[in-house]
Amino acid sequence: MPKKQTEWTRAYNEKAYDRLAITIPKGRKATVEAYAKESGLSVNGLVNALLREAVGLTEEEWKESEA
Repeated sequence: MPKKQTEWTRAYNEKAYDRLAITIPKGRKATVEAYAKESGLSVNGLVNALLREAVGLTEEEWKESEA
């Protein structure tokens, strides 16, 4: 990817998304990755789906910005 494209993508992601880092017990990463794969999701998609369900939002509501 050309440098300009990388810079544009980074700038867009910073504007459009918030980032979270999670910490899980040592040795559980493979379990989480396997579960996500079995569910047809990425780990990020799995975390988003679980959080969305926990707070009771539809996919559309989840994707809307509150800011």
